[in-house]
Amino acid sequence: MQRDTKQAEKEYLARTGSSVWEQTKPFAYPGSDTLHESAQLLHDFSVAMMALQPGPDDLVLDLGAGGCWCADLLGRLNRRAVAVDISLDMLRTGRSRPTGADIRAVAGDFEMLPFQSGTFQKAVCLSAIHHVPNIPKAVREIARVLSDTGVALFSEPGRGHGDAAVSTAAMRDYGVLEQDVLIPDFVRACREAGFRDVRIKTLSYTIPAFDLTPEQWETWSGMAQSKRPVRALRKIARGLAEFVGLGKGGLLFEETFGMSLVRTLRHAMEDHPIIIASKAPSDGTEIGSLRSARIDVAADDHARPGGAVAVRVTLTNLGSAAWPAASRSGTGHVRLGVQLLDEGGRLLNRDHHRETLPHDMAPGATTTLSFTCPAADRPGSYMFKFDLVAEGTTWFEAVGSQTVTTRLTVDAS
Repeated sequence: MQRDTKQAEKEYLARTGSSVWEQTKPFAYPGSDTLHESAQLLHDFSVAMMALQPGPDDLVLDLGAGGCWCADLLGRLNRRAVAVDISLDMLRTGRSRPTGADIRAVAGDFEMLPFQSGTFQKAVCLSAIHHVPNIPKAVREIARVLSDTGVALFSEPGRGHGDAAVSTAAMRDYGVLEQDVLIPDFVRACREAGFRDVRIKTLSYTIPAFDLTPEQWETWSGMAQSKRPVRALRKIARGLAEFVGLGKGGLLFEETFGMSLVRTLRHAMEDHPIIIASKAPSDGTEIGSLRSARIDVAADDHARPGGAVAVRVTLTNLGSAAWPAASRSGTGHVRLGVQLLDEGGRLLNRDHHRETLPHDMAPGATTTLSFTCPAADRPGSYMFKFDLVAEGTTWFEAVGSQTVTTRLTVDAS
């Protein structure tokens, strides 16, 4: 009789006696050595977060959460998460983690998630969906509970996992399902579920097996700096060299290196595919271009010590993302910041003054702020620097946006 793998997942914690590990995962518990597995888990999490980029106001679904270690780390990074797993025992263990984190957890089946449509903005699934009997059905459910612009990241064991020794032992001893996640099949499932943009994260992992000698590095560096006419002539020379059967060094190094890199990356991704699926088309925007502003300033240039300066600032959103005027989490909302500098442009007070936006600003939108800004307390020559700041995240200048500086004389006369 075929085993009920879902029931086996519910009983897994009791049968393995691994509650101590699940409570401390991804870190080792006293008396254990989990360095290899812990490093892999932390690496998977880091790669996932760099690719997924959950915002402070996003609600993140932690899929196949187990002992809720991913949701725990998200909470410690000031991100909101809900953990879901088929095993109530696992979730109870996660809720009692020694970190004392207040983890929101819901027992549920991937193939019939217990959430309303459009509830989440992001979803992360680290080595979990390969346990699900009907992966396409699970992917459809994940797409359903994501918002219209929702994004899901999947990091799963790939080719050969189902036949690996650790997998055959787990299926034999605990009755759980272990299977390969193959890139073509999974990409097809994502597209059929309504994800409009599906990407394979080819370079998310460092690959220890791939290296270069110092001599190869010099050749590679020169190859990267070469101009188009030179590259074209070299290709002709490589073709002739390959035709007459020369070795794979010298002229043929570029071809050999390129093929070696392609093969190594292909094997790495087939062994552990990382796939990010978006319900909205991706615009390929870099983080820096999300936050860009034009700032036009008219301000008084004289004030008394401890007095105030009349300021009028017109702001235009030149980036590709909206500027929220407020945020649920208290971070990430955009305000105008005024920094106080000395007459040589050295920073005296980065947080000299903040001014709240009157409303959210979509890309291309313009607004004008009229306000008074405190002057310096002592007489002297100063400068004001005007910049936008995503609170708790970054100043716009740090990602390439232009600032505006004005001069201020403070005197007692």
